[in-house]
Amino acid sequence: MGVLVVAVAVVSAAVLTSGGGVVDAAPFAAVRPFSLSAVISGQAPVSLAAAPGRPVVLTFFASWCTPCLRELPVIQRYWLSVQGGSGAAPTVLGIDEMDQRPDGPDLVRRTGVTFPSGYDHDGAVGRRWAVDGLPITAFITPGGRVVAYHRGELDQAQLDVLVHRLVAAGQ
Repeated sequence: MGVLVVAVAVVSAAVLTSGGGVVDAAPFAAVRPFSLSAVISGQAPVSLAAAPGRPVVLTFFASWCTPCLRELPVIQRYWLSVQGGSGAAPTVLGIDEMDQRPDGPDLVRRTGVTFPSGYDHDGAVGRRWAVDGLPITAFITPGGRVVAYHRGELDQAQLDVLVHRLVAAGQ
């Protein structure tokens, strides 16, 4: 009986979201830096330093991921809403995870994504970030601490809650 209570408590500690995703502590506490070529050829490389200096919403996606197709426009709308605003507002970085060319660029164009997105062709960055399915979105403080790690599709309400949590954690 005691084991059942512990199991229920552990499951309850993760926040189950309406979109079927799970928000939990990241499988690691701090940023795992990376530098990737851009999904769209000719754009600037995409990188994340050990301490990014401002809050970051980091999303992993791929063209073959149906939930990603629904989630990317939600994240894009958020990205557009913070453009030109406060420097303290979280920025967005995307990682196209193990896609084939031209599938990744086609996805970015089709979904209207304009936030910086890197191409992780071999999945090396995804492995370092414990990507075990898509989409995954990490929320990172300016000091490089991962405060939330969402597995599964985010809807607007979930994104708003997690961005609020990120901003509060960085203050």
